[in-house]
Amino acid sequence: MHEISDAGVADKMKSHWLNFIGITVILFLFWVAVSGTLKWPQLVVGLAAAIFITYFNRNLLITAEDRPPVCFRTITWLVGYIFRLVFDIIKANFQVAWLVLHPKMPIEPNMVSLEINIDRVASRVLLANSITLTPGTLTVLADEKKFLVHALTFKSGDGLKSWPLIDRLKQMEEDQH
Repeated sequence: MHEISDAGVADKMKSHWLNFIGITVILFLFWVAVSGTLKWPQLVVGLAAAIFITYFNRNLLITAEDRPPVCFRTITWLVGYIFRLVFDIIKANFQVAWLVLHPKMPIEPNMVSLEINIDRVASRVLLANSITLTPGTLTVLADEKKFLVHALTFKSGDGLKSWPLIDRLKQMEEDQH
């Protein structure tokens, strides 16, 4: 029995280090893209900065238990999610522009309560940020099972209750279980 717990601890440590290395690599690649140079002094500084940032923020990193597994299926799902989100953001930009430019400015600010049945923290954070990124809506409160969202119009607030991205997140979670 003692060996099983040691194996579990070893797996958790391996997962922690893989997560640490993965975040460090992503930050380093971002540094290379932003710095625009491949000279070794800048690469050393970038790598040091990536390690430093990851180390001092290690308690904030999403663990493997809190996120879906990284695999081809999850990546393709995420790409599809992002395309749909970008489409909805563009559509909402035109709707908000119409509201602001309309002579009567038919804005009806309201608060909408959404029942969210999403278990994973990372999925709820993704949804809350997606709502906030979409013009005309703002996530004010995000609890485990309920979101409070400010919407510019009643129509946009009601539209959130049947937003396809919420269903996509639920479907992704069901596929993972």
